[in-house]
Amino acid sequence: MSLAEGVAVWAAVAGYAAGFAALVAAGLFGRRWLRRLAAALPLAAMAAHATAILVRWIATGHAPVMRVHENALVGSFFLALIFAPVAWRFPAVRRAAPVVVAGVLLLLGHGLMGGAEELPLEPPFRSNWLVVHVTFAWLAFGSYLVASAVAAQYLWSTRGLRGKLSQADPRALADELAAKLIAFGFVSDSVMIASGAIWAHGLWGRYWAWDPIETWSLVTWLVYGANLHLRFTLGWKGPRAAWAAVLSAIAVLVTFFGLGVVSQVHTQLL
Repeated sequence: MSLAEGVAVWAAVAGYAAGFAALVAAGLFGRRWLRRLAAALPLAAMAAHATAILVRWIATGHAPVMRVHENALVGSFFLALIFAPVAWRFPAVRRAAPVVVAGVLLLLGHGLMGGAEELPLEPPFRSNWLVVHVTFAWLAFGSYLVASAVAAQYLWSTRGLRGKLSQADPRALADELAAKLIAFGFVSDSVMIASGAIWAHGLWGRYWAWDPIETWSLVTWLVYGANLHLRFTLGWKGPRAAWAAVLSAIAVLVTFFGLGVVSQVHTQLL
């Protein structure tokens, strides 16, 4: 890791940590200046985060899509990038911000514990399909986890409430928004799997090998496909759908963190 990247990464870590503290304090005390600080600090951290990604991209000569450090660096940014416009457009879900910022901070910290050497892209991975595959993987990852955070916030805000919410209730908007995020994530997930299969065929002459990450990627895709089926075909809404969204995040965590270390095909990418 270069000095410039190190400064930017640690500035991002400090910004997210301070932002998390400000978000919690704003929730507890409700002061206007705390709310403004809680909004500004994570955005400043995102700017430093984006700078770190750009510096690394220039230094290595390739998109940061390899190994633990680069994947965590970009994946955590996508998580923040997806939530930021959602929170800006829909004030009803802003209470989920501490959970999302904490997730960004933990993922970024996870990457800092991995090897951060600036290495050239190995010949087998010099393919545009790799960039497409990894980009849509993080879009799906971010959308699914933000949907889980929004669903968890919905469950918290409606605890003890009986009966259906009116469509005008801001809490009902959170439930609808979680469904849309899952749908977006599902489409991104589909592109990730398809592009990965095309890339794998070019490298190894086969589209699918049933290695652990490939298998669990398919499991995750089926889990979120079931989510959409329950919502849009069977009409699930409210707490049942929210619990499904929260519990489905387990499949995402297993895919990206639980099995990466045992995958033979994907180990070089994680």
